[in-house]
Amino acid sequence: MARYPNNRLRDLLSEAGWTGAALARAINEVGGEAGLALRFDRTSIAHWLSGMRPRDALVPDLAAEALTRRLGRAVSAAETGLARRELVTAEPQELPLLGSGGGRDVYRTDALQVAGWSALVAQGESMVAGRPAGGRVAKAELDSAAAMMRMFSELDATVGGGYARETLAGYLDTTVVPWLRAKASADVRRRLLVTASRLAYLCGFMSFDDECHGTAQRYYLASLRLAAEAADRLGYAAGLRALSVQAEYLKHFEDAARLADRAAEAVPAEASPRARAFLAAQQATSYAALGDRRAALEHLSRAERHIEAASDSPSQVVSYHAAAMAHSRANVLARLGERSAAIRDLTTSIKLRPVEERRSRLVTLAHLAELQLAERRLDQACATWHQFLDEYPGVASGRARTGYATLRSVTASFPRSSAVRALRGRLAAAG
Repeated sequence: MARYPNNRLRDLLSEAGWTGAALARAINEVGGEAGLALRFDRTSIAHWLSGMRPRDALVPDLAAEALTRRLGRAVSAAETGLARRELVTAEPQELPLLGSGGGRDVYRTDALQVAGWSALVAQGESMVAGRPAGGRVAKAELDSAAAMMRMFSELDATVGGGYARETLAGYLDTTVVPWLRAKASADVRRRLLVTASRLAYLCGFMSFDDECHGTAQRYYLASLRLAAEAADRLGYAAGLRALSVQAEYLKHFEDAARLADRAAEAVPAEASPRARAFLAAQQATSYAALGDRRAALEHLSRAERHIEAASDSPSQVVSYHAAAMAHSRANVLARLGERSAAIRDLTTSIKLRPVEERRSRLVTLAHLAELQLAERRLDQACATWHQFLDEYPGVASGRARTGYATLRSVTASFPRSSAVRALRGRLAAAG
């Protein structure tokens, strides 16, 4: 088959002011957000410019997202000239939460322009279009979904998001979606939509924890739409907050602050102090990442006042407690350059963290060790990493794996330290 030069891609490169190597680096970075370890280089781009197409069907979407970020406007996969014809004309999925959750979705910055609460409610579109399912959904199905929510939440907290996120995605596909298509009373349907929203949120968080960010974003967006269909303002606010946390993690700081503000604005009037603390703390963290010290400390102070006033128990939606508040405070202070104070608060967070929240404690230990190292407290960092290694086996978490990779790199950077040699010996023994 004859090949023709890809002038569309060449024009986009020219508009972006990028070399082929720069585009390759950007695609690799976007791929990393999707859980992919890519190694494209300028030679790869040269092949594509000559008319070759990438073998991986996801690459056109990765290139489109990289160019979207660079140009500040939406670029489609079709515009890159890299997508195969059948992919360009394919119909979109009817429901964002469909799929295996396998980490093959692209994290899209344009998807962060989420419709407001009123706009979503006014759309009045069902999340679950398509052929109605047979049967009728009643209390038994609601109780079953609630039990599955508890089970998956416990698994996530204990052994990490990577352990069962694909299983949860499959449960949403094969069980929850057919129930949403089945006949039900208005009350049962609304309650099922709320539970489906919570399950999609949890699947998003499990994917986020496993550093499959495109998949996480897709489930978070599904959670938002399900919450709107259920008239669940708190679920909608929680979904916006989750998108903010993810955007901040991926260094899209302006998006993170905007989403955090929208989450706080969307919270219903009857929201508890704990829920308000949950949202204000993310505003604080986002503004600290932007370098806005005044706004960050104002939001942090408000979050602390709310958590002190909280009398209700943490819930599946707002699982926010004293350990989480200490962790948020540490994130804000670390962003503002107050590492010693952040170390103090992370230490407090670890002490207060419930024993069943093993994954969160592990991720916090990794963060604490990195801050201790940044403050030149090498022996303390090594002691913290020993604690990390005590808890690491059996946890399936991309964030934990990143912490482990940092630990291995540190042991190669301080060959003369006896504390580091002890860590290196332990790593060697573990294989």
